[in-house]
Amino acid sequence: MDYSDLKIQVGETLQLQPRDGEDSRRLQVKLIGYVRGASLLVTTPTIGGKTMFMREGQPFVVRMLAGKRIVGFTSTILRTCTRPFPYLHMAYPEQVEQITVRKAERVRVKLFASLKNANPDYQFEKPRSGTIIDISTTGALMVAGEPLGVSGDEVVVRCALKIGGNEKLLSLPGVMRNIHVGQSEEHGSGSYYHGLEFRITEEQETFALHGYVYEQIVKAHSE
Repeated sequence: MDYSDLKIQVGETLQLQPRDGEDSRRLQVKLIGYVRGASLLVTTPTIGGKTMFMREGQPFVVRMLAGKRIVGFTSTILRTCTRPFPYLHMAYPEQVEQITVRKAERVRVKLFASLKNANPDYQFEKPRSGTIIDISTTGALMVAGEPLGVSGDEVVVRCALKIGGNEKLLSLPGVMRNIHVGQSEEHGSGSYYHGLEFRITEEQETFALHGYVYEQIVKAHSE
């Protein structure tokens, strides 16, 4: 594919996965510029707020979200730079592969979460706990050992998402769309599955949720 078709934007997040050795960490960087046919300019990855040492010539698998497509290609570090800030020149890709992401694609996860219900019949002294077993940018499926509400209830789900190596606690408002009883590893045959539709209004929560879901989609397609 011609890379010019990707409509890449400065500021987009790229995921770098080392190709050499046993290090399989996925590093998050930002695209800060590019010259077609020459190089991509990206920020140097950090861990715990500290800039990582990157070796010139080190090969990576690079993945990014372009529109509704996950794009992947191989590249190497051409040059490491420290001024005026740490950044990398990476080889411009000769070939790329892409996967189309379906609208509201769900990913399998195991996230411990709590749910608070606005319905007086399901209001407790403390939010009830459960496990989110799949999630998308528009909703989630949460399993618990007891019913947490009924269809139409307004709820708030709180969970911690790990995004780009950093953990962020989110409060996600939504509506309970359905509930059914089934079996799960956590609660056996007496498990209650709650279908939730998110209704997020805060921009930061929206960006964080989208970033997490897309990161999980990229990871699933790369394994």
